[in-house]
Amino acid sequence: MTRLKNLIDVLIVSGNTQMRQSIKDNLNRDVFYPVNIAENAEQARRLLSRSSFGLAVIDTPLPFESGIELALDIAESSYCSVILAVNSERLDETRYRVEDSGVVTVAKPLQRDQFSSALHLCTATYSRLMLLEKENEKLRTKLEELRLVNRAKWALCENLGMDEPSAHRYIEKKAMDNRITRLSVAKQILKEYH
Repeated sequence: MTRLKNLIDVLIVSGNTQMRQSIKDNLNRDVFYPVNIAENAEQARRLLSRSSFGLAVIDTPLPFESGIELALDIAESSYCSVILAVNSERLDETRYRVEDSGVVTVAKPLQRDQFSSALHLCTATYSRLMLLEKENEKLRTKLEELRLVNRAKWALCENLGMDEPSAHRYIEKKAMDNRITRLSVAKQILKEYH
């Protein structure tokens, strides 16, 4: 496995001490670190409310609940990749229930190479999601800049009687002359006129 630029924080959720240790032992520390442990869904939800994780491995059933709802909650509310370990006789039924949410299922008892394949899949998926999130953040920033620049243009039009092309040139020129961004100019204009 190639080394990622950032380590992936892991959450292991299992009521079984041996299973928690087995999962932990199968995680490459050069990729998956730190490893956090929860013994039940309540502890897991508490950890999830305080931190974000790149990978959650859930050993079903959990004390007091199956663990499937926890897996679905994590997958649908975060960028965290989720591996759900289920008894082999329930694998197909569980897979059908969770696969549309992106949860990866593996049969218990865990086979080392099967678990390793699931980890590779989750690592690739997580890396891809992080790239998409960076792109989304760039787009959100750009849209926010455009929105503020447009509001500043209309403030110039309303307060100084400029037309839209003149307001646009004014903002561009002021940004170049002062060696600042159009966003900074827009914020100054909005502060002055609103």
